[in-house]
Amino acid sequence: MNYYNTFILVSEDCPVEESKAPELNGKKKTVAAYEYEMLKEKPAHYTQDELQFEVHMRHKEIAESDRDEELSKFLAKSRACMRASALPKRYGYGIYFDQEGKAELVPVESDKYKQMQTRKDLQIVKGMRSKRN
Repeated sequence: MNYYNTFILVSEDCPVEESKAPELNGKKKTVAAYEYEMLKEKPAHYTQDELQFEVHMRHKEIAESDRDEELSKFLAKSRACMRASALPKRYGYGIYFDQEGKAELVPVESDKYKQMQTRKDLQIVKGMRSKRN
Protein backbone atom coordinates (compact mmCIF):
# COMPACT_ATOMS: atom_id res chain seq x y z
CA MET A 1 0.00 0.00 0.00
CA ASN A 2 1.40 3.36 -0.97
CA TYR A 3 0.22 6.86 -0.11
CA TYR A 4 -0.29 9.56 -2.75
CA ASN A 5 -0.75 13.30 -2.13
CA THR A 6 -0.75 12.63 1.59
CA PHE A 7 0.85 14.23 4.62
CA ILE A 8 1.31 12.19 7.80
CA LEU A 9 1.31 14.48 10.81
CA VAL A 10 3.44 13.93 13.88
CA SER A 11 1.55 11.81 16.42
CA GLU A 12 -0.44 13.68 19.05
CA ASP A 13 1.60 12.07 21.82
CA CYS A 14 5.01 12.56 20.19
CA PRO A 15 7.41 13.39 23.04
CA VAL A 16 9.56 15.93 21.13
CA GLU A 17 8.80 19.47 20.00
CA GLU A 18 11.74 19.56 17.58
CA SER A 19 12.66 16.71 15.28
CA LYS A 20 15.72 14.63 16.04
CA ALA A 21 17.58 11.76 14.43
CA PRO A 22 16.82 8.28 15.79
CA GLU A 23 19.48 6.83 18.07
CA LEU A 24 21.22 3.53 17.54
CA ASN A 25 20.05 0.59 19.61
CA GLY A 26 23.39 -0.66 20.84
CA LYS A 27 25.53 -1.41 17.80
CA LYS A 28 22.64 -2.19 15.46
CA LYS A 29 20.56 0.43 13.66
CA THR A 30 16.85 0.49 14.38
CA VAL A 31 14.18 0.41 11.69
CA ALA A 32 13.58 4.12 12.39
CA ALA A 33 17.29 4.86 11.94
CA TYR A 34 17.27 3.16 8.53
CA GLU A 35 14.08 4.98 7.48
CA TYR A 36 15.54 8.30 8.59
CA GLU A 37 18.89 7.72 6.90
CA MET A 38 17.34 6.65 3.60
CA LEU A 39 14.78 9.48 3.46
CA LYS A 40 17.40 12.09 4.39
CA GLU A 41 19.85 10.83 1.76
CA LYS A 42 17.24 10.52 -1.00
CA PRO A 43 14.13 12.62 -0.37
CA ALA A 44 11.25 11.96 -2.78
CA HIS A 45 12.96 8.79 -4.03
CA TYR A 46 11.13 5.93 -2.27
CA THR A 47 7.47 4.97 -2.12
CA GLN A 48 6.28 3.49 1.17
CA ASP A 49 6.57 -0.07 -0.20
CA GLU A 50 10.05 0.54 -1.62
CA LEU A 51 11.28 2.15 1.59
CA GLN A 52 9.88 -0.56 3.83
CA PHE A 53 11.36 -3.31 1.70
CA GLU A 54 14.81 -1.68 1.54
CA VAL A 55 14.74 -1.12 5.30
CA HIS A 56 13.73 -4.76 5.79
CA MET A 57 16.64 -5.95 3.62
CA ARG A 58 19.17 -3.82 5.52
CA HIS A 59 17.80 -4.35 9.02
CA LYS A 60 17.61 -8.13 8.62
CA GLU A 61 20.96 -8.16 6.77
CA ILE A 62 19.51 -10.19 3.89
CA ALA A 63 21.91 -10.98 1.08
CA GLU A 64 21.39 -9.17 -2.22
CA SER A 65 21.31 -12.56 -3.95
CA ASP A 66 18.09 -13.34 -2.03
CA ARG A 67 16.37 -10.07 -3.04
CA ASP A 68 13.80 -11.47 -5.51
CA GLU A 69 12.71 -14.32 -3.25
CA GLU A 70 12.57 -12.00 -0.25
CA LEU A 71 10.51 -9.41 -2.17
CA SER A 72 7.87 -12.03 -2.97
CA LYS A 73 7.65 -13.03 0.69
CA PHE A 74 7.65 -9.41 1.85
CA LEU A 75 4.82 -8.32 -0.45
CA ALA A 76 2.69 -11.32 0.56
CA LYS A 77 2.67 -10.24 4.22
CA SER A 78 0.59 -7.45 5.69
CA ARG A 79 2.58 -4.77 7.49
CA ALA A 80 2.07 -1.49 9.29
CA CYS A 81 1.96 1.72 7.25
CA MET A 82 4.25 4.70 7.79
CA ARG A 83 1.71 6.22 10.21
CA ALA A 84 3.03 3.62 12.68
CA SER A 85 6.68 4.53 12.04
CA ALA A 86 8.70 5.85 14.97
CA LEU A 87 9.56 8.91 12.85
CA PRO A 88 6.16 10.59 13.39
CA LYS A 89 5.54 8.80 16.71
CA ARG A 90 8.78 9.57 18.58
CA TYR A 91 11.19 11.65 16.52
CA GLY A 92 9.11 14.62 15.33
CA TYR A 93 8.92 14.08 11.58
CA GLY A 94 5.91 14.46 9.34
CA ILE A 95 6.06 12.40 6.16
CA TYR A 96 4.93 13.88 2.86
CA PHE A 97 4.03 11.62 -0.06
CA ASP A 98 3.84 13.41 -3.43
CA GLN A 99 1.62 12.60 -6.43
CA GLU A 100 3.96 9.74 -7.39
CA GLY A 101 3.88 8.32 -3.86
CA LYS A 102 7.47 9.32 -3.11
CA ALA A 103 8.22 10.08 0.56
CA GLU A 104 9.98 13.05 2.13
CA LEU A 105 10.63 13.89 5.80
CA VAL A 106 9.29 17.21 7.10
CA PRO A 107 10.57 18.33 10.55
CA VAL A 108 7.75 19.37 12.88
CA GLU A 109 9.42 22.70 13.72
CA SER A 110 9.82 23.75 10.09
CA ASP A 111 7.80 26.32 8.15
CA LYS A 112 7.17 23.63 5.55
CA TYR A 113 5.44 21.47 8.19
CA LYS A 114 3.17 24.35 9.16
CA GLN A 115 2.27 24.92 5.50
CA MET A 116 1.79 21.23 4.68
CA GLN A 117 -0.68 20.58 7.49
CA THR A 118 -3.13 23.12 6.08
CA ARG A 119 -2.89 22.27 2.37
CA LYS A 120 -6.30 21.49 0.89
CA ASP A 121 -4.87 19.42 -1.98
CA LEU A 122 -3.44 16.79 0.39
CA GLN A 123 -4.99 14.06 2.45
CA ILE A 124 -3.90 14.86 6.01
CA VAL A 125 -3.62 11.89 8.39
CA LYS A 126 -2.26 11.67 11.92
CA GLY A 127 0.65 9.52 12.92
CA MET A 128 -0.51 6.73 15.18
CA ARG A 129 -0.37 7.32 18.90
CA SER A 130 2.13 5.40 21.01
CA LYS A 131 -0.34 4.95 23.86
CA ARG A 132 -4.04 4.24 23.95
CA ASN A 133 -6.22 6.84 25.63
